Amino acid sequence: MSRACILTLGCPKNEADSDSFAACLENAGWTLTDDPGDADLLLLNTCAFISPAVEESLEVMDEAVDWKTRRSGRRLVLAGCLPGRFEDDGSGGLEDFDLVIGPADTRGLGNFLGLAREPFPGVSGSGHIRYLKISEGCSNGCSYCTIPLIRGSRRDRPEELILEEARQLVKQGAAEIGVVGQDTGAWNPSGGGVRHLLERLAAEHPLVWFRLYYVHPAHRIPDLEGLLAGHSNIMPYVDMPVQHFSDEVLSRMGRGYSGDDLEGIFSEFDGFAPRVSVRTTVITGYPGETEEDFAMLEDFLARHRCIRTIAAFPYWPEEGTLEFARSTGDDPLPEGTAGWRLSRIGEVADMHYRRWGDILEGEVVQVMADDGGTGHTRFDAPEVDGACSLDRELPPGTVVSCRITGSEGPDLTGEVI
Repeated sequence: MSRACILTLGCPKNEADSDSFAACLENAGWTLTDDPGDADLLLLNTCAFISPAVEESLEVMDEAVDWKTRRSGRRLVLAGCLPGRFEDDGSGGLEDFDLVIGPADTRGLGNFLGLAREPFPGVSGSGHIRYLKISEGCSNGCSYCTIPLIRGSRRDRPEELILEEARQLVKQGAAEIGVVGQDTGAWNPSGGGVRHLLERLAAEHPLVWFRLYYVHPAHRIPDLEGLLAGHSNIMPYVDMPVQHFSDEVLSRMGRGYSGDDLEGIFSEFDGFAPRVSVRTTVITGYPGETEEDFAMLEDFLARHRCIRTIAAFPYWPEEGTLEFARSTGDDPLPEGTAGWRLSRIGEVADMHYRRWGDILEGEVVQVMADDGGTGHTRFDAPEVDGACSLDRELPPGTVVSCRITGSEGPDLTGEVI
């Protein structure tokens, strides 16, 4: 029987795409394997959001070509954001790939595999952590961002299709489902918004944890506290990338909100803490960022106790974006200055880790077991936030009550009670 392996690079949104690719492969008669060495077909689902992701994808592409040469008859598919961002100009380098398709292109894969019917069916996969895509693309037009170049403008997926895919994920063993999209808070094809969607998901699957990712500050959820109070299986967790706080930098970024807007949002979140945790993302070293701009960002991040995790990235000039086009060549900050500012944000992040560790130590919290005697709390997203080391190994997906006994950085230790 022919075997296929999918290698996924990048963010949870790519994981959701890979589940759709997996469904195509299974419906075409392929058996999925996690081991490339056993596979006859390898699908490489790439990331190309920023330059380091492009470099990683190119490195794995070289390894994939080497994989193909080791046994005759193997087939190789290049998919995802890398071919979505950079079209083949005919200059070579892709001769070893039997198929090249963009992100979420199940039609292209289905045609290649000889599937006769459309739309190609659903999602497939395994594991207790799964991801459910509710939209594709983004229409915010941030001046630094490549997502519209790769995935186009935002298109909301129909509510009933999302609900059906959630049912498939639960049947396949999902214990936690991450709800993803480039701008999840803007989803609204039927008028009820993402709040309505979360309520339907939580009510239909009361034993499954649901976690919402990528909420743009301009499209936040109304009455978050009421939503969480009504559904204990919607995680008390807000993933909200702010990118900056200075009005000057936010305006240049094209974010569509002000520092005062962020202050109001995060002050409200502070009122929920520590019952709700916030993960946020910022960019340092942005063109035109002054010392005063950076000080405003640093102060904002330091004073809001709701923040549990900060993901900080240096600015990368990405070809095809508005910021790249208007750059004079003198805009990027010196590498040393940008690096120092990044390290300062890291110190603020460490402060929040210590504070949350002090708050949680001695408390009893729910933890979902992962692999190898570790798990994650309701306040932490799996794979991207802190882990919780348990005093025993449990089957992945098992939810237990744990007394938190210590912390180190983002990670916790817990005693199962």
